[in-house]
Amino acid sequence: MLNKEATWWIKKLGLQRHPEGGYFKETYQSDLTLDIAGYQGSRHITTAIYYMLVGNEFSAFHRIKSDETWNHYAGGSLTIYAISDDKLSKVKIGKGKGEVPQFTIKANTWFAASLDDKSYCLLGCTVSPGFDYRDWELGKRDKLVSMYPQHKKIIERHTTV
Repeated sequence: MLNKEATWWIKKLGLQRHPEGGYFKETYQSDLTLDIAGYQGSRHITTAIYYMLVGNEFSAFHRIKSDETWNHYAGGSLTIYAISDDKLSKVKIGKGKGEVPQFTIKANTWFAASLDDKSYCLLGCTVSPGFDYRDWELGKRDKLVSMYPQHKKIIERHTTV
């Protein structure tokens, strides 16, 4: 059952289910596009979405070819788990003590997120160069565990396949 505030945000913003978990709505694509080495086809310079997790939902481990900045808007906090150079880092996004209201995940970094208090968290995600599903890879549990066995517990908690 969805929290009353979360339900209100979903309706107000017109959020839809996201393939990696949670809800989203694309809110911006820059008019300017570029052809960039390493990308298949042109990309908008930047794109933005609303993104929300509710209850026990999580953003499954995934990676994209671009930098992605998360901004906290409403609700509780969440933790982003990022694996880079075999090291796992954790960043709490929110408005409380020890939390940051904004965080950027570098391109090609495996990352996932989950709520700290199981209520909801509404964020904005800005991607540059702009997001395109051709640049998105959903993490497969077996592959990630074989690559990073030392992070097996977090990977298993934040993957579905």
